[in-house]
Amino acid sequence: MPTLFKSLVDVLEKVEVTKKRTLAVSIVSDFLRTLEPAELEPAVSMILGRAFPKWSQKTLDLSWRTLNTVLRRITQVDWSVFTEAFSNTGDVGSATKALFEKTRVQRQTLLVQKQLTIGDVRNTLDTIAATSGSGSKERKERLAEALFSRATPAEAKFVVKILTGEMRTGFHEGLMEQAVAKAFTIPLAAVQNASMASGDVAEAALLAKIGGKKSPN
Repeated sequence: MPTLFKSLVDVLEKVEVTKKRTLAVSIVSDFLRTLEPAELEPAVSMILGRAFPKWSQKTLDLSWRTLNTVLRRITQVDWSVFTEAFSNTGDVGSATKALFEKTRVQRQTLLVQKQLTIGDVRNTLDTIAATSGSGSKERKERLAEALFSRATPAEAKFVVKILTGEMRTGFHEGLMEQAVAKAFTIPLAAVQNASMASGDVAEAALLAKIGGKKSPN
């Protein structure tokens, strides 16, 4: 069964507030263990605040001006809610969540929408990145709007963080390597070597999931 994006958001919210690195690593490792192979790379990339793995040449080319337009249209809430929340937190994700918590339109839409999965989010990001040519700005805007229209306030918070590359949870690649090693019971050095060889810890996570204890040292 596909993993809900909400599950990833729950992990990110826990990691965001914990001050203990060992606890953060355990939270992420427990989550990684539950994922299907096809979900591992997208999930690891998103936890690290990336739309795509490091080696990918894909770019979203979504400006903040475009996202601003989408968020205003989706929520239909006075923009002062966003600016006040951003002034208080300095965090674009938290400010976006505040917007979504104020909107009635969003709550009504969610009643008829299926919950987002990790695969849904990555597929939309792939489509946005692949959109080019005449009218691409408008098409990207509609794709982003469709994604946000299915998001809860907490999900919207982290969607915008992924889109802007501003995750800021403090969970960096080194901690992710520890989480991968813990999740699949393999030496940390093996994960670090695989990460270096593949160019991305997300790819190393997939190798670890497939190979488990058989992964090379």
